[in-house]
Amino acid sequence: MYKYNALEGNYPLFSFSTKHGLNYYVAFRKMDFENPFFDNLYSFDFWEMNSQKFLKDNAIEATIIQIVIDFFKLNPSCLLHYICDSMDEKHNFRSKLFKKWYDKSNKEDFSKLNIEFKIDEIESYNLEFIFNETFYTFESVKENVLSQLEDFSNYK
Repeated sequence: MYKYNALEGNYPLFSFSTKHGLNYYVAFRKMDFENPFFDNLYSFDFWEMNSQKFLKDNAIEATIIQIVIDFFKLNPSCLLHYICDSMDEKHNFRSKLFKKWYDKSNKEDFSKLNIEFKIDEIESYNLEFIFNETFYTFESVKENVLSQLEDFSNYK
């Protein structure tokens, strides 16, 4: 695992550098849907800043997993989501990667729910959520997410 730094800003943002000189950022963006159920909803994202090809480095995975675990320790009531869109046709890879990382984490701290949302025959999203079952149930997350998606669809 790499040492990571918390950066100042509006949203929790973390950075770390690898032994290969790659710089990664991990962000948690607080979302606002004007829906009380989603008051503690954060979007999780990570990216490599050097635009280099992926180098096999297990410490990257371990570091990102630890950042998520530490974020949950500080924010136990958060509902964390990760979107795998199909625009670049890498959504299945991202979804599998997120599942792999979840499976390697201590699942006693949080649970995972995957919802596939089809926009049309071409475009779809895998919406992945992790949460603490002390604050949320699978049913409540799924029901509220689907309702919110329906509301978004009706805005079109």
